[in-house]
Amino acid sequence: MSSVFLTIWRKEMIDAVRDRRSLMAAMSYALFGPLLMAVAFLVLIKDVVSERDVRVHIDGAEYAPALVEFLESRRILAGNDEHPAQDIWLTIPEDYQSRLERARPIPIIVRSDYSERNLQSQRSRLESALREYNQTIAMHRLTLRGISGEVIQPLRVERQDTATKGSRAALVLGMVMVFVLMSVFFSGMNVAIDTSAGERERNALEFLLAQPVATHILVAAKMTAAATFAILGGVLALLLIPAVFLFVPLEKLGIDFAFSPMDQLVIALTLIPLALFASILQLFVSFRAKSFKEAQTYISLVMFAPMAAVFALEFSRFEHPVLQLLPVTSQHHVLFSTIAGQPIAFIPVLIGGLVTLLLTGLLVWVVTRMLRSEKVVFGL
Repeated sequence: MSSVFLTIWRKEMIDAVRDRRSLMAAMSYALFGPLLMAVAFLVLIKDVVSERDVRVHIDGAEYAPALVEFLESRRILAGNDEHPAQDIWLTIPEDYQSRLERARPIPIIVRSDYSERNLQSQRSRLESALREYNQTIAMHRLTLRGISGEVIQPLRVERQDTATKGSRAALVLGMVMVFVLMSVFFSGMNVAIDTSAGERERNALEFLLAQPVATHILVAAKMTAAATFAILGGVLALLLIPAVFLFVPLEKLGIDFAFSPMDQLVIALTLIPLALFASILQLFVSFRAKSFKEAQTYISLVMFAPMAAVFALEFSRFEHPVLQLLPVTSQHHVLFSTIAGQPIAFIPVLIGGLVTLLLTGLLVWVVTRMLRSEKVVFGL
């Protein structure tokens, strides 16, 4: 039985390797995800860390020279011909000095398109500087009246961040690790479609089923061939993520991205049941479809469900003990715990893997029964 299984698996692997489209699709997604996130983090770090000059339109700068000088100390400058101002206008009224001397409120207008995200950080810096200047004037007024400025500050909140570098890494890099799970689903997708709907269109499936081979062995071999590509895609993503992020200065965000070979090995072993489950699920959908193109469409829709679940967990940070026992979510929990440097509860991990394998076995049984129907074999 094992020799028959290996023969069919070897045949499917040879066919998949010969199809360069499937091979490139399997490997490219694992490479694309880490590179995309690395570029995104480079842009984020440049925007957060850099203190570039903010150029704004200042109307009435001559009425408040002290305010303009204060803004310049915060690198908020008026635009000129050499450095044009952005679409942010600061309007200072003509009666600024008289209102200031009479301790009357001074209407300062900040005008901009607040729906434009590109100017969000610049607007925030301008408004923060105005609030700081406003507080400075209030403190000086109290001091001139013989009142301590601490009167208007009954509470002094001191922020003490107890977050570790690992927990910060989990908060920021969790989205990066989602690409590992997505690589498992997408790397073996083309192989699963080709070995099912593709072979049926080439009239090779009928020939295979006519051989003296048990149908469940045939299904298991096809599933394992697709799962081999799936796990290779996941492992490739695991190897590329630390290599790519060596060139990203995450330390500027207070993040220490430590990803040891042992962590990679644990995650890779955790992904094996998920790769088998993803592959048999794709085979099931492909055999239900009538043609190769229809199988591609259906699988794209089906793959959206587990990915949507992972993204929902990543953004909402929702936690429940049951999620550690389900396919996809249990593997996501292992990834998140590994990045955060948290100890991994191996009992839930084992149970989650067993549940994934049980569902995989159930789908193998369902696909085996499907292949006994002529409608499925001939795509009727």
